[in-house]
Amino acid sequence: MFDAELSGGDEIIRRLGDLYFDSAKMQKFSRLTGAEMVYQTEERFHNQHDLQRQPWIPSQRAIRERGQTLRDTGRLMASLTWVALPDGVKWGTNVVYAKSMHYGIPYLNVKGREYMGMNENDRASVLNIINRIMDVGL
Repeated sequence: MFDAELSGGDEIIRRLGDLYFDSAKMQKFSRLTGAEMVYQTEERFHNQHDLQRQPWIPSQRAIRERGQTLRDTGRLMASLTWVALPDGVKWGTNVVYAKSMHYGIPYLNVKGREYMGMNENDRASVLNIINRIMDVGL
C-alpha cells in the first residue's frame, strides 16, 4: 500500500496527546481526519495540482486525449481510503502503480505528480478537527 501518515509538527502531535487517552474521541478524530485527508487528496486529482498547489505537468495521454492527468480510468483516485491507527490515521491506496505516479519513473521518462501527503492547509484542517473534538465534544 502506498500511504501517508499523519504528520504536522509539534502542534498536531501535542494536541493528539490530549485525545490519546479518550478512545471515543480518538475514534472520532481518526474517522473525521481520514475522511478529510482522502477528500483533500481527491481534490488534487480534480484540480490537477500538487501539495503546494502547483499544476501537474500534463501527461502525454492527457494531452493526446484532452483529458486529465492521473484520471484515465479513475481507478487511482477511486482507490483512496483511510484506516484508523491507535495513535492517529493513515490514508492511501493499494493500486500497484500509485507510488510510481507520485514519484515518477525516471528511466521511462514518466514525471511524478505529487498527490499524497499533507500541506499547510491540511495541517490547519486537522488542527480544526482536533479543536472541535476537544472543545465541542463532537
